[in-house]
Amino acid sequence: MKKHIVFACSSGIATSTVVAEKVVEHCKENGIDVVYQQAIIGELPSLDNSVDLFVVTSQVETKLNTPLVNALPIVTGFGEEELLDKIVTLLKG
Repeated sequence: MKKHIVFACSSGIATSTVVAEKVVEHCKENGIDVVYQQAIIGELPSLDNSVDLFVVTSQVETKLNTPLVNALPIVTGFGEEELLDKIVTLLKG
């Protein structure tokens, strides 16, 4: 199963890189092949409806159709496993 995820943060590089590594590895362990890209939050509206999931580390004010999860638990380590499992559930759903 191949899924496309966009990881987004304020700069498109820093926290989204850390989050991407953990999410991709967890997905792989759960039988999900991930294709991903990194972006800045402002790019999400132009990517809406073209990917399976947005994983963000900054606040998103825009209403989007693509499922979105805030990855702050992965950055902080509090609630990380629960969020990783939620991502797998969303992608398998």
